[in-house]
Amino acid sequence: MSYQVVFYFIGILNLALSLIFFYPNLKTQGPINAAIMFLSQQIPLLFMSLRLNVFDDENCRVKKEDEMGNIHYENTLGYNPIIYYFIGFPISILIGICLTDYVKDILVSSYFTSNLLQSIFLIAVLFLLLSPDLLDKILPFNLRSWRGTIKLYILIAVILAILRIFII
Repeated sequence: MSYQVVFYFIGILNLALSLIFFYPNLKTQGPINAAIMFLSQQIPLLFMSLRLNVFDDENCRVKKEDEMGNIHYENTLGYNPIIYYFIGFPISILIGICLTDYVKDILVSSYFTSNLLQSIFLIAVLFLLLSPDLLDKILPFNLRSWRGTIKLYILIAVILAILRIFII
């Protein structure tokens, strides 16, 4: 299957799961919070669709040159949309939680809180993480390989742990 077909399949699955979880959120959290959580779950797909040409099968081929100067292509993992969706989805849930806390603070106490700033920061981080071609230029390892993808997951876990301790 092509990576773009996989992306469309993820989009349909994400929409279906978001709709399934909308009703329990509506009953427990109320309509505003349920709508915010539903919309925040769509953010990774929105960012990924803006950069759809990155999640292409051409990124699975890396140009290599041997000692003789011959050029050949090696198949790699590439920018797999499933991997980046699993990076983006938990962060989008954090964005939804921050935004629902922000709305609750505005409605209850009518003062500005840091939840909006945290949401904006997380959206910027999410956009960077879901742009693997840009991220590949910044990081010192290749994100198209399994080893680079595992290093990215470890880096994200460390960053989220630091954010959880100090900010969120």
